[in-house]
Amino acid sequence: MPLKIKILLLGLGFSWLFFKPLYAAAPPRYEIDARIDTALHKIEAKAKVIFTNNSEQELTAIYFHIYPHRKYTRQEIRFIYRYAGYFKVNPFPEGFQSGDLKILRISSGSQPLTYSIEGADQTILKIQLDASLKQGESKEISIKFTVNIPHAFGRFGWHKDVITLVRWYPILSVFDKEGWHNYPFYLYHLPHFSEASYYRVKLTLPCEQKVAPTGSLKEEKINSDGTKTLDIETEFPVRDFSLGLSNNFEVYSLTEGKIRINSYYLKGDEEKAKVCANFASDLVKFYSQRFGEYPYRDFNIVPSYLAYGGLQSSGQVFIDTRVYKLPGFLHRYFDFLIAHETGHQWFYNIVGSDEYRQMFLDEGINSYWLLQYLENKYGKDALVMDLPKSLKWLIPNFSFRQSTTSRYLYLAKNGLDRPVISKLSSFQEPSSIFALTYGKGAAVLSMLEKQVGSETLARIMQVYTTRFRFKNVSLTEFINICNQESAQDLSWFFQEWLETKDTCDYAIKSAGPKNITLENRGSIQMPVKTKIIYQDGKETIDQWDGKGKLRVIPIAEKPKRVEVDPDNAIILDLDRTNNYWPKNVYVKPVPLYFFAYEIPLLLPRDSYNLVLGPSVGGSSLGVASSLQKPYDNILRISTDYDFNGKNFESKLGYEFDHIFNQQTALGFEIFDRESNKEGQDLSGGKIYLRRELWPASYGLLDLNDHISLYLIRDQRLESTATLSGKEEINNLYYRRKDEAILGVTGSLGRWGPYSDPDYGWKFLPTLESAGHFLGGNESFWRTTLELDNYYLVLPKYQHKLASRIKAGWGEHSDEKLFQLGGPDGLRGYSRKTIEGSHMILGSLEYRLPLKSDIKFYFLDNIFCLDKIQSIIFFDVGRTWYADFDSSHFKKDAGLGFRFHFDIIGFLEKMVLRLDFARALGEPKEETHFWVGLSHAF
Repeated sequence: MPLKIKILLLGLGFSWLFFKPLYAAAPPRYEIDARIDTALHKIEAKAKVIFTNNSEQELTAIYFHIYPHRKYTRQEIRFIYRYAGYFKVNPFPEGFQSGDLKILRISSGSQPLTYSIEGADQTILKIQLDASLKQGESKEISIKFTVNIPHAFGRFGWHKDVITLVRWYPILSVFDKEGWHNYPFYLYHLPHFSEASYYRVKLTLPCEQKVAPTGSLKEEKINSDGTKTLDIETEFPVRDFSLGLSNNFEVYSLTEGKIRINSYYLKGDEEKAKVCANFASDLVKFYSQRFGEYPYRDFNIVPSYLAYGGLQSSGQVFIDTRVYKLPGFLHRYFDFLIAHETGHQWFYNIVGSDEYRQMFLDEGINSYWLLQYLENKYGKDALVMDLPKSLKWLIPNFSFRQSTTSRYLYLAKNGLDRPVISKLSSFQEPSSIFALTYGKGAAVLSMLEKQVGSETLARIMQVYTTRFRFKNVSLTEFINICNQESAQDLSWFFQEWLETKDTCDYAIKSAGPKNITLENRGSIQMPVKTKIIYQDGKETIDQWDGKGKLRVIPIAEKPKRVEVDPDNAIILDLDRTNNYWPKNVYVKPVPLYFFAYEIPLLLPRDSYNLVLGPSVGGSSLGVASSLQKPYDNILRISTDYDFNGKNFESKLGYEFDHIFNQQTALGFEIFDRESNKEGQDLSGGKIYLRRELWPASYGLLDLNDHISLYLIRDQRLESTATLSGKEEINNLYYRRKDEAILGVTGSLGRWGPYSDPDYGWKFLPTLESAGHFLGGNESFWRTTLELDNYYLVLPKYQHKLASRIKAGWGEHSDEKLFQLGGPDGLRGYSRKTIEGSHMILGSLEYRLPLKSDIKFYFLDNIFCLDKIQSIIFFDVGRTWYADFDSSHFKKDAGLGFRFHFDIIGFLEKMVLRLDFARALGEPKEETHFWVGLSHAF
């Protein structure tokens, strides 16, 4: 044998020995032949899956996830509707639909295989093998199945002419040293965990359909029956195979290196599609330089009716159609949404992780590097809103970096913090996932960078993304890389920040002429630096390892200033106002004072913030100010002159949030009104204690589950905070003169979606007692109970029925305690009429759409008229004093209109209410016209 051939064979032998583990871990292969009926929204398909046993165990069964087969309980369906309000959309245009995946036959070669569907949610397909599968052996399994695509928004469904198909076929469960990862299908986030696999898909569908697929198109064949067959293949392994379909898709493409970025769009969105492509190109360049090149030839951005911002898949991302309509001043937020989903091509697709249990490795890491991308592009502490000069003077702004921590701080201060690393199903409220896994997760990596240095972190990520390219990684493996590259043991760091709900809060306890005492009011021990500045300008630095509760720093003279953690290395320090001596005070005069200046996110969190300026009301002009310790408490002072009432009114209020580290607020407000009219001077106030019974409200006008205890003097309760704390206390008669009332009210409901319910109920109880205290001269008690119900009558046409029944009882029986006239009661009668000490009220509304999907945008897309509803209503009620028979039932009927507006894309929703009502059987009563916000009930 020639020497060259011997050397070649010897080299091949060594190569085989060296790379044997790599070849043994053969990725799965999928060959799918699918026919999609886009008119009937059905799929007929056959999948051939080649699975290799890469473990050391013999396998007798193989498991797949069949997500479209998910079975939902009534309770789950109701909460889906409720939570949909978070994203300001109704995800089921024709009522709830889930679709289905039905298995017709499973075989291996010509041999049928037995199978069963398991799991509480029926999404696990167990296939029993005809013979055990040993290490290194492969098995080819054929699955014949059908899919029904639901009329639903989201990752699996259709709406209008767009079909979105993500994980629509049987997909292998992951098998590793822990066994099979047969997780349930969590409803509100991504519970996925899959092996990187090769795909070849033959797709037959109508010729007019345009397809955005994972992978690259190899061949297109036109068939004689008006269909076409596409041959699609992935050249490198991917985590899943998804499709976006529409006969109205257009596409704008650009080239970034070896990559073709395809930005699909619907009519009218061509310019935004170009912006999308450029945003994705910028992110691809930024990530490729740090984590290795994007390996695939194509990357797609696909518009979809998602009902939330965006969704990652392999080789492509789906973006909600409303994102394309964001106002111009939010183009950086537009960039954030596109870049976030694009970044998942590295932290989800190329490097896989267990999203059900360790989502930090996906969302946390991606969120941190996305922040680096944004600040690299828009400057340090990049602001979210790019406001024109004409508005910068008026509207406060905030940075992307601030937004990463703000929601976490709210949760932590209200006792809602929890370990980042835990099962998705253990999150009590789905939106907390964003605060903890995304926000806290990104902040943890920012603190890690401070611990190890930016160069070491960059090296960690290079090793991480190279070693686990097309593989799955665990948190333990990530920590091991951090330890190795930093030459430190960082296990304590990750354990404290990711696997506990402990907090860190360093504070200056005292600063005297001889020593400075620091304390850690939390339980996480982080190394911390303290800067001490003396009267002559000299500075010293103290380093504390964080161990113990107290640190006494001896000094020779009284300092001028002390700063704990001056570099903000401990981003998640719970309270940064106590990191400084003396305290920081930020004074901000504003040209017009309004509610935005009381939002903690829009103010510095390391100082007490004093904001003051002129204020304008409907018919009033005045001055307002607030002093706020962000996320903790706020003091409000205002005075104004009402030109209509011709009176001056001054107010002083205070609110303290998260009492006892819970969602409980305590506050008071006092007012003094001086009127030009004799006998109209008035003083009064309120004290309230409010406990939220659910972690989040889903809109500014949403009524969250809660209970409130209050004491009021010469006024009604109304709202208990600026942007939250909505109260619904209607039909009660308040004299607002020499009246002191102790009361309790609240709400409990399971309804949705906000702000136009399809289903559910709402219960509103109130109990009040007036007495001779605080100068009150009235004595009575009264109670009301209200039950509202919502029904979807004709799901296909979105016809809805809403009902309200309300009863009230009070003593003394000769007093005016209730009023039923007006927009919150009997709409055919004037306000403050139909009075008594007892009451009963019933209402029915039939709500039907006049025009849906209007999509009329105006004022730079800040507002969008989305839908107009017509309302037919009937109210009936009566009040009485001691004798029920002393009065009769009053009735009215009318016609109303509801104008549904989207505000700033998908960020908020508002309903403008117009009602025309006429009293029945009382011709002397005039027709009444009412205007308001939200539905009447």
